[in-house]
Amino acid sequence: MSELWTEDPRLAAVYDTECLGRADHDFYVTLAASTGARAIVDIGCGTGVLAVDLALRGHDVIGVDPAPAMLDIARARPGGGTVRWIQGVAADVSRATAELVIMTGHVAQYFVDDAEWVRLLADVRRILSPGGRLAFETRNPAVDWRERWTRVRTVTTHPHPDGGTFTAWVEMREVTGTPESYTTVHVGHTILPDGDHLTCAETLRFRSFGEVVDSLGSAGFSVEQTWGDWDGSPLAATSSEFIVLARTA
Repeated sequence: MSELWTEDPRLAAVYDTECLGRADHDFYVTLAASTGARAIVDIGCGTGVLAVDLALRGHDVIGVDPAPAMLDIARARPGGGTVRWIQGVAADVSRATAELVIMTGHVAQYFVDDAEWVRLLADVRRILSPGGRLAFETRNPAVDWRERWTRVRTVTTHPHPDGGTFTAWVEMREVTGTPESYTTVHVGHTILPDGDHLTCAETLRFRSFGEVVDSLGSAGFSVEQTWGDWDGSPLAATSSEFIVLARTA
């Protein structure tokens, strides 16, 4: 069982197909335009779908990701040459590089350790020019993700880019912490057209909204706007997402 699914080229190859049509993509494209930001850094850019789209719309984009398998796809996609790609992390980006930093695909939840999250926010603060903004989302811990993340509720079958079909699902394995703030481990399953059954464990941190806001404040940000879903609806106790736009104080 792999602990780093992004490092497996076989899983990276099906990522875009499995995530096709995500509403967050259009949300961030619209948000980037509304901020007027020209220079954008996409932390955890993955296969580069959003980074390339933003670049083709006139933004100056840097895509950052630690996984070579994901960046190989990003560089090869149509328009990939319009983005500057960095294999690494936020600490590898120069000071005052961006007017907007984005973290999509729930990248914020991969910073499981609180000290690691604090270091990330400090790096983002350094990357941003004065008055710059950070936009990201994290899942609401009040939602019963154990109930949602089962094979029955998540199993899907998709066409594989190389022919045939693949089937994927996730199953929750472990939850530690309190109902308001916890860490989960879930296992992702992918059955490829040749019958290979790939599994990987993924650990995510579910911080309360209060923890998110407090950590931003400590890092020198003020929360400018929040949303509860990709349709732009207001943040509520029952929202699935905490979507945040913060500004350097």
